[in-house]
Amino acid sequence: MTTVETTSSTTGFTRTAMIACAVISPLTVALTLLLAPFDATAEGEPYIRAIVANLDAYALWSWVGALGAATLIPAIFAVSKVARSGRPVLGLVGMILAFTLALPISMTSDDAIYAAAKAGLDVPTTNRLVTELNEGTPTSILGFAFFLSLLGFVLLGVAALRSAAPKWAAITMIVAPLLIPVPWFAGLPDTAGGVAWLVFTAATTGIALALPSR
Repeated sequence: MTTVETTSSTTGFTRTAMIACAVISPLTVALTLLLAPFDATAEGEPYIRAIVANLDAYALWSWVGALGAATLIPAIFAVSKVARSGRPVLGLVGMILAFTLALPISMTSDDAIYAAAKAGLDVPTTNRLVTELNEGTPTSILGFAFFLSLLGFVLLGVAALRSAAPKWAAITMIVAPLLIPVPWFAGLPDTAGGVAWLVFTAATTGIALALPSR
């Protein structure tokens, strides 16, 4: 029987690509917050009016978000592989919860706002549409999956404490997910949200760099 070995160059490329994804995916979120032409942490009609007033900038903003979504799954795999080497069971639970962030639930609220603006709907009508989209669909409850995913990343950070990842990266992974929702709850500016995601990017990068070379 003939066996085929994976060459070190291929393994090296895969490792590098996974590390790159661990950097790119959270970094795109940080950039969209830091460079957003409007208050991205606002809610309701003020948020809708802000998007409507900046429709020309939305295309680039949405493509950056698409890049983040495309690199999300390998980023989670990269962090999880290292974390599970430290505490396999806890790492597995964390990975499963983290993957809820990648659930294809529905179109985003921002896309709905953009489409409504293009269709000529007024802001109050658009606000009712977005509210129904977020709260009135059969899968609306899955919107809470975001918080489950944050819990998953915290568990991955705890598991990574016993792995080859730097301790600072594991500790940062425990703390960073707790910081992410604060700007929205506290009404802080976009920069606060961007900084929280930059901290999260540092955590994913530091842990992913501990991926084995073979």
